Amino acid sequence: MDTLDHQYTARVESSQAFVDRTPAVVKDLVKHNNYIWATQNLKQAADAYIDLGLLHWRRGIDPRAHFEGAFRACSGLDELVKKHMLPKSDFDLSLVYAALFLMGRPAQIEYVDVAGCTDFRWPCYQYRLVHALHDEAPTERLTKLVEDYRATSDTLPDRIFEAYFQLLGLHPSKLDMEQRVRRAKATWVERKRHTLLPEGRALDGHGVMNDLYVDIYLAAVLKKIGWVGPTVHAWTWG
Repeated sequence: MDTLDHQYTARVESSQAFVDRTPAVVKDLVKHNNYIWATQNLKQAADAYIDLGLLHWRRGIDPRAHFEGAFRACSGLDELVKKHMLPKSDFDLSLVYAALFLMGRPAQIEYVDVAGCTDFRWPCYQYRLVHALHDEAPTERLTKLVEDYRATSDTLPDRIFEAYFQLLGLHPSKLDMEQRVRRAKATWVERKRHTLLPEGRALDGHGVMNDLYVDIYLAAVLKKIGWVGPTVHAWTWG
């Protein structure tokens, strides 16, 4: 087994183990009235399902069953949040919102990690993106945060999401559409040279993770604008 196969297998086994034990863990937490930890476990399970989907997608395997697992986990989370009146602002579900779009399921953006968006540019950009995917108007606060981040920094994360925003027509660009697509795809390759992408996670493709994953946000943007062409990030499952 080569290094890439070993990393793929290890990450699949880790994420699968997490989702497998989540139902029993959540059941026990609910039994002991620990609803906050129960919802956080469900949120992490949703992320683990998305992780599995993206790992398989990169190898040409249909990720939809894993995305469905993420939606089920979020349904359980939503049920507990509403039943016990927990704050929706404690959860970053941007990955799930992107997956919902790819699966052709409209969604209202109800869960926004307010603290995360305030403290870090990456989740802020992700939330602005998923609002656009689902044709949801962002709050004034979110719009202002994006503007402030872009005005004060031009790091790789800023350039990544600026390329996506320009593809969606959220920000102006002098490039034609094909040039914008090429620039957006190039940001994924650029991440390979960064062993640690600021504020990003493994599935965001930094360093050696670049050859294991696809970019769920770029895939969603390309679907949104109707672009068709050769890329590992293309959504090809209906």
